Amino acid sequence: MRRMVQCPHTVPVLAYAALLAVVLVGCSESPVKPDLSERAASTPRLSPQSGGLSCTEPDARLSSGAPFRVCVDPTKWNRDLVVFIPGYDDPARPPSLPRDLSPTAAELLFSRLGYGYVTTGFRATGLIEPDTWIGGDLLELVATAKTLVSNTTGRTTRYVYQTGGSQGGLGTVMAVERYPNTFSGGLAACGPIGDYRKQIAYVADFRVVFDYFFAGVIPGWPVWKQSLPADPGYIDPDTWGTAETSSAAALAEPTNRDRINQVLNVTHAPIDPSDPESPTGTAQGLLWYSFRGTTDVMAKLGGMPFGNLDRQYTGSLDDAALNAGVGRFQFTADPARVAKLQTSARLRRPLVTIHTTGDPIVPIWHESLYRRRLDFFGRLLDTPITVSRYGHCNFTDAEVLAAFAVLVLKTTGQDLLVSSSLLPQQQARADFLHLARQHGADPTLAP
Repeated sequence: MRRMVQCPHTVPVLAYAALLAVVLVGCSESPVKPDLSERAASTPRLSPQSGGLSCTEPDARLSSGAPFRVCVDPTKWNRDLVVFIPGYDDPARPPSLPRDLSPTAAELLFSRLGYGYVTTGFRATGLIEPDTWIGGDLLELVATAKTLVSNTTGRTTRYVYQTGGSQGGLGTVMAVERYPNTFSGGLAACGPIGDYRKQIAYVADFRVVFDYFFAGVIPGWPVWKQSLPADPGYIDPDTWGTAETSSAAALAEPTNRDRINQVLNVTHAPIDPSDPESPTGTAQGLLWYSFRGTTDVMAKLGGMPFGNLDRQYTGSLDDAALNAGVGRFQFTADPARVAKLQTSARLRRPLVTIHTTGDPIVPIWHESLYRRRLDFFGRLLDTPITVSRYGHCNFTDAEVLAAFAVLVLKTTGQDLLVSSSLLPQQQARADFLHLARQHGADPTLAP
């Protein structure tokens, strides 16, 4: 059985509910969502699918062109919606519906619990643009889904749960913070919610330290430069593949193991001590984001969002040589654009977060950074769940369902009823109940 780290705080449900009522008085101060009723009213009904579900057609698009999907089992719908948004995707790829957080497809996982399932790939890929993706696409998606499901079932929506992983976890927190009148609560997994400037610095530090120890491995773009070329569009995406191939070959070379270890020691990037391949996996994962995302990030933020002119790196075999030779960059991005990527840490709806201790892409320290920024009431609404494991967004069905059970209790005051068929293995059922109970929920497993 995997060991779970218990959250250090619990709040009795009755006391929590009373305090929550006080907190929600301030919800009227939140931004007002746009009136999308006319467009939603013109949206066609859901079409019957196999397995009892009724869903949108495969080519369904929001007004921005963002792909979306809405599914519900009209005979089992409990009047609640689960909205799921994607993590970071290659900026060179067109938008598509998001991948799932756990082995079982989220659409199946939640529809079998009686929830309507709603998702979108947003209007673009790469770095999130909160004003248009969260304040535009996501709000339109919810309004559209409510109308679609109401037209199909003849009933209205009660609760809307916002969920997502990685960058989708960041978007989830933003949605719950900004639009408490739309979202009843949120489940944010493995997201950079604590400090986005530090997330950028974490990935960038890894890149510059790697470039120092593996000088010459990356032959052309994306060798980092202080400024973008005049026309970023000239960069052939195939060169990213070349850089990935070259770096992967260098990382796989046994004689380079000492250099890899020095990079990891300096940057504190997590590995799995039980897996000798995890250092390479961590390095390749972090390099992927710098290879694929640098142009997109600099274009969207108006310059280099990373500065290390005064930073002193430690942990190598020769720190003096490292600091003399490492690439140095000046922060030139637009501070206002970067600030839009920061969560406000102002909660007025319940939020459950889940994170692995050994996340090499979005480190676990985001959880404590976020919690420190919350006020008293925000801490009552926030439930961080920690899973002792290596990997980015590396969760089981049992863990996702346990986190969701905690969110349902925090939002409604009621425990979740889960069909045993969703967790066919006895160990998975035990893990589910154990993790949920650690955080105050007491869900029921039914035949």
